[in-house]
Amino acid sequence: MKKILMAAAAVAAAFALASCGSGSGSGVAPFLLTEDSGVVGYYTFDEGVEDNEVVDHSFAGLNVYTAALDGSVTVPGKFGDGLQFSGDEYITLDSEILEGDGLTIAAWVKAAKWNPWARVFDIGNAKPRGDIFLCNDMRAANMLGLCIEGAGDPVVAVRSPIPVPGKWTHIAATFGNGKVAMYLDGKLTQELDTDVTIEEIAADAQGLYIGRSNWADPLFEGVMDDILVANRVFSAKEIARVAAGVIVSDGSVEK
Repeated sequence: MKKILMAAAAVAAAFALASCGSGSGSGVAPFLLTEDSGVVGYYTFDEGVEDNEVVDHSFAGLNVYTAALDGSVTVPGKFGDGLQFSGDEYITLDSEILEGDGLTIAAWVKAAKWNPWARVFDIGNAKPRGDIFLCNDMRAANMLGLCIEGAGDPVVAVRSPIPVPGKWTHIAATFGNGKVAMYLDGKLTQELDTDVTIEEIAADAQGLYIGRSNWADPLFEGVMDDILVANRVFSAKEIARVAAGVIVSDGSVEK
């Protein structure tokens, strides 16, 4: 439940919640969602899905509206409600996510099952060096892969053991400044160098998807909650704060 408080009280309450072990963190400072935070999408799903629209709680105000959400429902999420993905639904993000110097995508994810190549997200197109995606990477058994590729072999593949189906896991990916990295439950699992740039991804981006592939792969099945997208690279400390589950914005404790 959201609590509207005075700004100072909100921050104090958020620190108290974090120190009690909210989310995956303990004693972690809250993440401050400000106008200059670089966040261009923050979707809590607590309002449900009405007329195929999902409300954006970031200052960008980029509500998601797509026919792919027709009939979508919310179910109990990590905090409040989350969006049910049944193998048909997906979210199309705004192109503003590619207008910065990097990319951060984070979400609480509870897969019902991990279909082969099923995407948490897929940004770009199915062309060489034109796509970054996070999926059940079938090139390695039971591994989650954060890949930058197109036709042929991956340019970069950051991998981590795939989360257990039915269990909430905070998953975050960052890309930019010559690096690509994945975090699980607020902790860095792997970071690799890449010479692919955000400009290359943005140059011919066709699909900016949550839960869907730019190839003909199965869609994600499960529940996602608190999807956060930024057009810059978050630091490890910022990822830890987001994963702690306490977001403070404009005097409100959002989670």
